[in-house]
Amino acid sequence: MQALAAVDSNDARDGAILFGDLIGKLDDRRVSCDKCGRFGRYPVQRLINDHGRDGKIVDWLDQITADCPKKSSRSWSNRCGARCPDLPRVL
Repeated sequence: MQALAAVDSNDARDGAILFGDLIGKLDDRRVSCDKCGRFGRYPVQRLINDHGRDGKIVDWLDQITADCPKKSSRSWSNRCGARCPDLPRVL
């Protein structure tokens, strides 16, 4: 039964990085975009309080960049490039 529970929790994740994965690894979540100049820092604990430990970072990133004019650009090379540059270092 324990193996089945592990599979179920991994299915809910869909391979995504969750806010809970950042606990103890980062204090702030940085976001930047070379295309539009967007930059910000978000305290990980606040993100967990707002979105839960199981909140997906990709969903949150979509949410905070929803108003980017480059988000719906027809050119793939000119689309919003908002990223979390710290993730590769800690995961």
